[in-house]
Amino acid sequence: MKLFSAIIFIFSTSLFAQSVVELFKKEQYSYLCLHRWKYINKYQLKREDLLSLVAYACIKKHYLTPALDLAKTLRMTKEGRINATYITTLYLIKLLIIHYLNNEKEFLNVSIPNIENDLLGYIFTLIQKQKPPVVNLSTEVADKNKRYVIEFKPKINNLIINIYNGQSLIKKEIYW
Repeated sequence: MKLFSAIIFIFSTSLFAQSVVELFKKEQYSYLCLHRWKYINKYQLKREDLLSLVAYACIKKHYLTPALDLAKTLRMTKEGRINATYITTLYLIKLLIIHYLNNEKEFLNVSIPNIENDLLGYIFTLIQKQKPPVVNLSTEVADKNKRYVIEFKPKINNLIINIYNGQSLIKKEIYW
């Protein structure tokens, strides 16, 4: 009977692990992120590779606050610690931009790792270089191709980045 229980446990664990990978491959990022506690409870201290996938699902949806729940668990392996640092750095960037939008410009001089593969990191770099004026918790930066309007919504604690090509809004990214 114990052998049967062990086989069922191993089988169900591998199915559950496979479901994380399959859900990630199927781009079910919201589902993975919103069910993060199920995965944290199952894999904390055991499978940081799977918890990292769940964390990156949160990042892909710009759910930085929920990603922090996962970052706290990623500490046992070198890769886990690197992923946790990446997540917390993105969250710090969000907070620094919010400070800037609240006219607390002394935070612009903070030196943090440059994150170029994420829109938020790119916007932070543009803000640091351009130091644009802030009006009503909003500012605007531009690069050679696009214009970015960044807004802070304090009641819901979201940072919104509107991306324009000329006068046309092409994308709206919301960071929770």
